[in-house]
Amino acid sequence: MNILIDQGEEDVVGEQVQLTTREIPRAEATAAIANLGDQDFYVSRTYGIFHIPACAKGEAYALLLITPRGDALDLGDNRRFPFTISAREIAEDIIQDLDVHGVFVCEAARPTAEELDAARAKRESWYRNLISEADTMWARGHSYREISDMHRRAALTLGIEREWAFVPQQMADCPACGERVKASAAVCKHCGAVIDAEKAAKHGISGRAAVRVKGS
Repeated sequence: MNILIDQGEEDVVGEQVQLTTREIPRAEATAAIANLGDQDFYVSRTYGIFHIPACAKGEAYALLLITPRGDALDLGDNRRFPFTISAREIAEDIIQDLDVHGVFVCEAARPTAEELDAARAKRESWYRNLISEADTMWARGHSYREISDMHRRAALTLGIEREWAFVPQQMADCPACGERVKASAAVCKHCGAVIDAEKAAKHGISGRAAVRVKGS
């Protein structure tokens, strides 16, 4: 933050200390943050909460315009030093760990082709590392629990097919025959028993009708 407190220029008046300060000016009134991905991000700071919107389908990027904000330093003894944080400083602060997601601060009001290419390359490199990591974990035990949504997102975004990238449907045991069926099933496909009477009724299926469907 461009704040300079000259401690050598203190003027003591009674019990109060007066600080002579000056702020280094910045020319940029606003700063633009671009997002290439389909994820929204919410970032909280002492000077505000920021929503970085997701890139809409068919668009090259989404933009968030940042303006300067005010904050204050607590100097103790009920003294506060107010100052202004420039738009670019705020923008660079709130994207700290988001650059690998394709989020970056534009040099101008809109991103250049070179900036977009660099952001895509950085994100793709990170995604490929995630896919390699998921491959290693999958080979170790074929456990879906070790695979995160970010691993799956990386594979989906790059169009790379992996067995671990597909989330298996939740299954349950039929209370009548014990066979495995989808947890959302209203009727067992194996024995025709009605598992969820309310859901079956909405589709006009009774217990007898279900058995006939199975036996037909």
